[in-house]
Amino acid sequence: SSEEDDEGEDKNCDVTWKKSQRLAKGLMKFSTDLLREVQLETNSANVILSPLSITLALSHLALGAANQTEKHLLEAMHLASVPCLHHALSNARRRLTESLLSAASRVYLKKGFEVKEKFLEDSEKFYGAKPVTLSGNSEDDLMAINKWVEEATNGQIPTFLHELPGNTVMLLLSAIHFHGFWRNKFDASFTGPDTFHLDNDFMVPVEMMKAQKYPLSWFTLESQDVQVAKFAFKGNMSFVAIVPNQFSWNVSHVLKNFPYERLRSLFPKEVPTTVKIPKLKVDSQLELNKVLSQIGLQELFTNPDLQKITDEPLFVSSVQHQSTLELKEDGVEASAATGIMLSRSLSAFSLDRPFLFIIFEEETGIPLFIGSIQNPNPNAAPQRKEPQDSPDETEVTEYPVPK
Repeated sequence: SSEEDDEGEDKNCDVTWKKSQRLAKGLMKFSTDLLREVQLETNSANVILSPLSITLALSHLALGAANQTEKHLLEAMHLASVPCLHHALSNARRRLTESLLSAASRVYLKKGFEVKEKFLEDSEKFYGAKPVTLSGNSEDDLMAINKWVEEATNGQIPTFLHELPGNTVMLLLSAIHFHGFWRNKFDASFTGPDTFHLDNDFMVPVEMMKAQKYPLSWFTLESQDVQVAKFAFKGNMSFVAIVPNQFSWNVSHVLKNFPYERLRSLFPKEVPTTVKIPKLKVDSQLELNKVLSQIGLQELFTNPDLQKITDEPLFVSSVQHQSTLELKEDGVEASAATGIMLSRSLSAFSLDRPFLFIIFEEETGIPLFIGSIQNPNPNAAPQRKEPQDSPDETEVTEYPVPK
């Protein structure tokens, strides 16, 4: 009997802290797989995606999947060991949306398509997704879908889809929007032009937000040669920046050896810190068919077993995901839809070189967004550094290295 049948009775599906931890751990692994594959495929300087949004869409699909297809979906998301998965996700979605997050999902069905009642019921029960029938007029349908995503993301994603594949039978969409306010805002009057170091030889001008005595929890992970800082939001979320000290790093290497599970215990008490963080607006529009195929889900696009949705042959036409992130003085606004050379003082932390970031929910450690920023100002022409611009020589000697 599959997991959904067990869940029908709601037996032993109480959410415990341990189960939430399993969910967070699986999501973190899935996040790093996704970012690694997207990074290999894209030539864009900056990438952002929402593992939570992608997971909600794929788990929703898993409700309708059977046998090997269901198994492969859960394995690819690293969630096969989470008991009562749909319950757990449903609970996480409900809890997270009490704070700074709005998440919504929907099933769009081709006109006249027979869908099993149980799938419709479970879709609504676990994912709050009322099925909507497409009109068959692709222009009208496209408009309706985009309007829905725009509303679900507070206007952050106005045109999610540019076309509907002609043979679309079913679309699973999940949209997510996050607006975080820094617990400690930056004073806009200190924001000004500064330098972001692309590598040892080049830099670009950026608008940098600055603060003296900003309460920041951060540490150096000697084994990885990275610095990690946590900027807190009001509510229960935080923006974690991971900044490699060397320029020659790649995303998968940093992520592979990163101690996520110990992360929360590694953060020290906040100390007043001189902080520099670039103003930033990032937008990633990704088609995930290839990325998902790379992590073992090729069958979704060819010949999946989706017998719990319908007895007719059915495959996934396309998985679309879009995320936006804006870093500004009062906080972060991020939304997604699915269908440094540092001065190493004890008191300074500058995001003035390429970095990775994760937006976490503090209590469970669930990753809402993950991304990498190689160049916050991709439209500017990189400038060659003068020898004295290299932050190494000037600053490392002045300051002790934080432990």
